[in-house]
Amino acid sequence: MGRPLLIGWLGWLVSFAPMAAQAQSPRFQVIRPVEKGLTLGLHLGGAVDFNPPAGDPVPGVLVGLEGGWDVTDVFRLKAGFMTIHYSSTDQNLRGSTISMDFDHNAVWGGAQFALLATERFFASVQAGAGYLAASPKTVQGIEVAGKSDVVLIVGGALEWYTALRHFSAGVEANALIMPIRGDVAAAAFFTVRYTFSFNEAKEIRPPADRDGDGVPDAQDKCPDVWGPESNRGCPETDTDSDGVVDREDACPQEPGPASNQGCPVDKDSDGDGLKDREDRCPKEPGPASNQGCPEADSDGDGIPDRIDKCPEQKGKPEYDGCPSKNQVKVVVRQESFELREKIHFETNKAVIKKESFPLLDQVVAALRQHPEITKLQIEGHTDSVGSAPYNLNLSQRRAEAVVAYLVGKGIEPDRLVAKGFGLTRPIASNATEKGRSMNRRVEMIILERSE
Repeated sequence: MGRPLLIGWLGWLVSFAPMAAQAQSPRFQVIRPVEKGLTLGLHLGGAVDFNPPAGDPVPGVLVGLEGGWDVTDVFRLKAGFMTIHYSSTDQNLRGSTISMDFDHNAVWGGAQFALLATERFFASVQAGAGYLAASPKTVQGIEVAGKSDVVLIVGGALEWYTALRHFSAGVEANALIMPIRGDVAAAAFFTVRYTFSFNEAKEIRPPADRDGDGVPDAQDKCPDVWGPESNRGCPETDTDSDGVVDREDACPQEPGPASNQGCPVDKDSDGDGLKDREDRCPKEPGPASNQGCPEADSDGDGIPDRIDKCPEQKGKPEYDGCPSKNQVKVVVRQESFELREKIHFETNKAVIKKESFPLLDQVVAALRQHPEITKLQIEGHTDSVGSAPYNLNLSQRRAEAVVAYLVGKGIEPDRLVAKGFGLTRPIASNATEKGRSMNRRVEMIILERSE
């Protein structure tokens, strides 16, 4: 079969999968002469008969001759002749030891198909059938070689193409099945094969690639200029020469490391004083207090909504964004937040009424204005109506409801503590309705401040 160039099994597969073959031409192929032709092979090896007709023969010596035709790079038809000589002894009717040597001679034909074919190796499976004649039939009246039979051959081979052109060497292993006589033999042998080419040797060249960049010209958008496959064979530009190509460079006009997407490490694109690597909005200026992002100011009074106690009404800085002092509902004292309104809940429930939302929104603004307040205790208190355990539970749930509202507005949970005291800390007499109303309250106590 010569020294095939292409990987045979790949070529066979491509023939059955044209869509895959058309998707992208192979980029690398080995340049080797490829020959097809008639082959002549010699076999030398041994065989073992597992059910001999007589005696207990030692493994036989196998000699064979074959001829073949390479139909394709991976498929070969072949036929041949082989003889196996077995040496054996047995006892005749008189008890004397006599020679029981016998031969199995077979003519056969079959086919060989490559599972792997390269410029050096040809690994294949094979099958065939033939006729086996045994001789001698008897020795001194004792059956020796057995009956003649059909022989079925199945096995495999590994062939190596030598540096000598036309010559190859290999090993084969086959099972010889004789169905009529119920016999099976195993044969293994070395093979030397010569190929007579009846066509001119072909040379398969790789796809044209003028610029040598590994991208075939047919797929190369810049076939005369070297460029990586990732850019379809065209060169990558790097305007700022920082080693990060413009296609991947977030700052193509300014040099910077790849770890920072090609931008300078200390770049401040929006000029807000925060480096881009620390700026949540690197393209829009914003204060450090808002991680470099612009502050929303719904009422346009110059006080950002984040700390504006009246974000829907244009106000003054001295009133924390409210139009007048009377509209300021939360005042931050040294030890507590002074709430100038009560937080209202639904009767006997820990559900905050909507009318108290503006008050709590001002608490949110106050906490944002004073980041140094690191721990604020939300305290719930009740009047004396009902049992002490019930009131303690109700006050705790109401304090937790206030904390949940503040956290929902973006206040960090670790800055808040919910504590219910029930009826244990009245600030007025529970004997009157006015006193009981005063005792039903929420207080906010500053527990910690940062230095």
